[in-house]
Amino acid sequence: MDRKLRILLLVAEAWRNDDSGGNTLNNFLDGMDGVELAQVYLSDKMPQNTVCQKYFQIPQSEILRGFFFHKKIGHVLDMATIEKVNIETAQKKAITIDKALSMSSIRSKVFKWLKNIRPEILISGRMLLWQWSYWKTPELNKFIKDFDPDVIFAPCYAFPQHLALDRYVKKLTGKKMITWSADDCYSLRQYSLDPFFWLNRYWIRYCLRKTYNYYDEFYSISEEEAEEMESVVGKKISILRKGVVVTETFTPREVHKPIKFIYAGGLYLNRHKSLIEIANTLRKLNSNGEVKAELHIYTSSQLRKKDAKLLNDGCSVFNHGLISPDTLSQIYKESDVAIHCESFDLKYRLKTRLSFSTKIIDCFQSGCAILAIAWEEHTGIKYLKRNDAAFCVTSFKDIEAAIIRIVEKPEIIKEYAIKAYKCEKCNHRIEDVQGLLYDAFLRNSK
Repeated sequence: MDRKLRILLLVAEAWRNDDSGGNTLNNFLDGMDGVELAQVYLSDKMPQNTVCQKYFQIPQSEILRGFFFHKKIGHVLDMATIEKVNIETAQKKAITIDKALSMSSIRSKVFKWLKNIRPEILISGRMLLWQWSYWKTPELNKFIKDFDPDVIFAPCYAFPQHLALDRYVKKLTGKKMITWSADDCYSLRQYSLDPFFWLNRYWIRYCLRKTYNYYDEFYSISEEEAEEMESVVGKKISILRKGVVVTETFTPREVHKPIKFIYAGGLYLNRHKSLIEIANTLRKLNSNGEVKAELHIYTSSQLRKKDAKLLNDGCSVFNHGLISPDTLSQIYKESDVAIHCESFDLKYRLKTRLSFSTKIIDCFQSGCAILAIAWEEHTGIKYLKRNDAAFCVTSFKDIEAAIIRIVEKPEIIKEYAIKAYKCEKCNHRIEDVQGLLYDAFLRNSK
């Protein structure tokens, strides 16, 4: 091919450098030579990256207008427009990106209210409103046809509205479509007493089965999900995980005094309970006046006052809030043990069972030893155990013993930092990950 491959991305979220979805897209596509990208996405946020320049935005906040007034939803958006608006905003200090793009503040506030109320009946309502709104517009068709993609990359989401978009674009273009899954979108191995949860789950399963035939090639983040889903989708599912830039040699850092544990990420799904157990253990170890270890947390998550106090005592545990990715990268390099944790509550154990958190790859990249905390069936901790790449804790009651072992024998931190490096070097080279994906793009563009 004498020109770049044109890849159309269909995703739920805006491509931003400061969130996990954008982090993954950067990992897969930033620096990939020979491709030109365009994106259709279903979010109110503005993109913020240096990789993709062409966008069609279908804001979720416009679904009420689309449903009740049969108004068109969505518009073309590109990085040049965003950059111009940012410059004007900085100069005038009187407008915002949302206002400049004519997004109604009333619609935005209504949607934000709906989004933050989590009962399943409202989730059902949102999905229905979106699917019955006027989003299949001539403007969307023109954007896609003008770009004329060679292949479509559509990560699989448990959102009927996004699956409807996948089917529509596949029919419109006739081009091959590659999908990738990072969560359990399909199985019924879940826990909820809310009947609307199960209504939504069966609805999503119906939409997934309806959409699976539209995908030409399947990828998953975990072997466990691939094994469970191959019989459902009727095709082989290959593995695609995030990559890292791997150095050819690695020398573990000297362990700090006090030892520095670091957790960066969300505290939702009751992950904070595991961090509180770590913090309580550190308080015991530091109670004689000598501070042996500290826990540093970097998150945008808000907690109840009681829990927030337990995770920010100013002595053994510090909650620094959210910081930029560049600053976080530097702080990782100044830490000893990077923490990945999941909830042990039944509902969330099942919800995240097949998830391989992108934070695990960030922990690899940090150069730290890794402490992974999750129940024994979690796919991420099973992977780390198989590769002997982390301190692995599979029971809430064992967290204290693991922390004591690390603090009382700090020399093992270097040992586990080397183990993490060996795993990333063998399995997560960024050039191998991007090469695998580029080959899939090329193969399906013919």
